[in-house]
This record gives sequence, structure tokens and C-alpha cells, in this order.
Amino acid sequence: MNCLFRGMLLLPLSVLMVAGCAPKYDYTIHKPRVVYQQPSRQALKTSLNENLGKKYIWAEEGPEAFDCSGLTYYCFGRMNLEIPRISREQSEEGVEVAFDALQYGDLVFFDTGKNFTGTVTHVGVYIGDGKFQHASSRNGGVVISSLSESPYSKRFITARRYLTDEAHAQQTLGGRD
Repeated sequence: MNCLFRGMLLLPLSVLMVAGCAPKYDYTIHKPRVVYQQPSRQALKTSLNENLGKKYIWAEEGPEAFDCSGLTYYCFGRMNLEIPRISREQSEEGVEVAFDALQYGDLVFFDTGKNFTGTVTHVGVYIGDGKFQHASSRNGGVVISSLSESPYSKRFITARRYLTDEAHAQQTLGGRD
């Protein structure tokens, strides 16, 4: 009887302990639903505008909350453009772009770590006039910042173009050769 009583007591406690130790976040990468069959600057602008002000949550790729690379992954994925999920990997693909040649839709990468080591830790989307949109842990959400403000002005690493002129021309011409 004593053994039965202990078993009845231990089972609920075990369940509670396991439930309390369960992971808080779902780290599965979820591909965004494709909304625009062809990539374009206008489609990107629409996606960025729809997500401005949404919450920052690390390891989220939308649609209700984002981390920095989750936002870029989501917005480009909605345009049927598959890019890597992690900012460091995003910075290694695409076409490299010089800082003074940035165009709307280029991804801008930074090292925002405590000690500048030159390692990509943050990404945003260049939106023109020296500004970029990004999911900011510091600001708690998707915001627009200036490339000239600290820490971004001193922590810029590289820029990459995934939304090429060919992709934009393809959309404008309706897919004609």
C-alpha cells in the first residue's frame, strides 16, 4: 500500500517536472506562405510595412513576432525568394554590394555584439535615404533606424543583394524575355 501511495504521488510530480522543463520556444523553421509569385521591390515594401511595429522575439520568423533574420527570411520568402534563415548565412550569399551603392531591398549586416569582432550578428533591409528596417531586440520590435546612428554606423560589416534587377525587371515586364 505504501508503495502504491508513493507511485500515485510521484506520477503527478513527474508530469509537472517534465512540463516545467519543456522548451519554451519552437525552434522549427517555418517557411512563410508565398503571397507574391515574383519578387519585386513593391512586394517587399508591402511586407515590410505590414510588419512594422511587430514584437521582437528571438528565434521567431513571424508572422506575429520576429528576430532580425526572421524578418528578412519571412519578407523574402513571401516573395517566393528562398534565403538562409540565419543572419550570418544570409551575409554569405546573394550579391555583395558596396555601402555607397545600396538600393531598396538590399540586406545590411552588422556586428552588434558587446565586443566588436567583425562577426555578423544583426541584419536589416535597406529602405532608402540612409535608413533600414529591422527587428530590434533593443527596441523590442520591428523598427526603422538610420545607418548613421550608433551602433550601426560603426558596426556595419557588409551588404548583400537578393532582390536583383533581373528579378525586378521580370516582375515589371510580367515575365516576358
